[in-house]
Amino acid sequence: MSGKVSERPTVAPQPIYRKMYYIRVVFAFLAGLICGALNIVGILGLAIGIAVFILTYLLFRYGIKSISESVKDPKKFYMTGIFSYFLIWFVIWVVFFDILWMS
Repeated sequence: MSGKVSERPTVAPQPIYRKMYYIRVVFAFLAGLICGALNIVGILGLAIGIAVFILTYLLFRYGIKSISESVKDPKKFYMTGIFSYFLIWFVIWVVFFDILWMS
């Protein structure tokens, strides 16, 4: 043993997945803004949130060629940023709904 401490190599996130994540966050913000500003409540708001998420999947899979050609695992198209998308969408929806319509 040489006395050196072995270090684990850090794996940096690939830029393509980071780009997918940020695009999905922007779409979540826009979907939440639409749901809150248009006074959409209940199952219709949920349907809009899911529809916009599916739209981002289709955008990544078929729309943006640089992303669709770079991603090796098909699960990454819908798993990248899924939790963040729905959390941001829901929070923005509730905040804008409360600001605009609960007075």
